[in-house]
Amino acid sequence: MGLRYEEVNEEVMSVLKEVKSEYFPELKNAKIKVLFDIKKRKAGGMVILARIMKTNDLLRHLTIDEADAMEGYDYIIALDKTCWDSIIRDDKIRIVRHELRHACFDIESEDNPYKLQDHSISDFYEEVEHNKDDPRWRERLATVVEDIYEQKKEARQDSKKKKERG
Repeated sequence: MGLRYEEVNEEVMSVLKEVKSEYFPELKNAKIKVLFDIKKRKAGGMVILARIMKTNDLLRHLTIDEADAMEGYDYIIALDKTCWDSIIRDDKIRIVRHELRHACFDIESEDNPYKLQDHSISDFYEEVEHNKDDPRWRERLATVVEDIYEQKKEARQDSKKKKERG
């Protein structure tokens, strides 16, 4: 049984840093851990390209010792690795920017100012504006990723059949 998650590469952290500084100055001090999800995850019949989670006290405690997170991480983003490895930089920026839209900074909060918010519509109004050149980017990427997963599945099945015959 293999683990579901693995560490991301420098490219991911570079995209995160770029998107955070350009679009989300309020998240400047948010500690965000990013991982690759190496297994397909679906919801509502669609492949999940990425998701963001707010850490709870347990996850914050477990991540305290990591060098850049003195109080542990505020958020964890899981990126579908198959998707990430198959798309161009503009789409990587779209995914990270979309996930960070869920993060919000509540200056009034006494304990933890970092919260999560749902979409304002099926996306975010701001993202619709940013993506007007490719409004269906999410569906486009999900279709590509689903096809890749199907090809991998068929290749595994073919390999299994050859072994059975061989």
